[in-house]
Amino acid sequence: MSEQTAPDTSHYAEKRARDWEAFSSRSGSPASHWELWAEESFDWRPAISFFQPVGKDYEDLAERIQPLFDALEGLEEVELPPASFLHLTMLQIGFLRAADIYWSQVETFYVNAAPRLHRIEPFSIRIGGVSASEDALYLGVDDGLVLREARRLIALGVPKVYQVFREAGIETGEADPYVPEVPFAYFTGEGDRARVIEAITPFLDVDLGEYPVSHIKMGRIAPDPDIHFPDPDVVAEIILFGKDYRKGYHN
Repeated sequence: MSEQTAPDTSHYAEKRARDWEAFSSRSGSPASHWELWAEESFDWRPAISFFQPVGKDYEDLAERIQPLFDALEGLEEVELPPASFLHLTMLQIGFLRAADIYWSQVETFYVNAAPRLHRIEPFSIRIGGVSASEDALYLGVDDGLVLREARRLIALGVPKVYQVFREAGIETGEADPYVPEVPFAYFTGEGDRARVIEAITPFLDVDLGEYPVSHIKMGRIAPDPDIHFPDPDVVAEIILFGKDYRKGYHN
């Protein structure tokens, strides 16, 4: 019997390299995370997302990332969240506001997504590699393309997600551009990015380990400049049964 070929996720590392080149080849202050998030979140509305709260779920990760926090400590260019805030956003549905999502709708999202997500086998993610987006430093994540499939299944089961993807022009399946990442340091818009580059360059290829995923989680993430980085609020945990899903009744 031939061994199953691992999914090709080389484009994840390629994206990290492109992002780092774009960040490190420029000069001056990085963008302000709070300014960009204010615009995206319609002035601090909580985001409703499917996500993995990796900082809370994996104590080892909180310990292993500490050297990166130590390297950045005291730099005016970044604001460091508590490790418990660290999360991997799999799919951002929208924001709690009258023109987008009512709280009364949230239950329907995970109820409709659950039967399809139950079919996914439990899997592992490997966290490692560092790069930069416009407003944050982030850790790379290798999920073996499982979360791309989860996004496809959610879009099939949740009309709101299907609408979000359609309006944004996002295709599902192999054409989905999604790449999993964990932001861990947010730019303030102050100082000089050269100091960030110097501090983080030794960690660009860091390996922070492999972690099991047995549930897909959903809830709200609500950072703002007054309360900063409260822990993600998990309102639903959808267990992954894989091939065992049809062996009994499950919610």
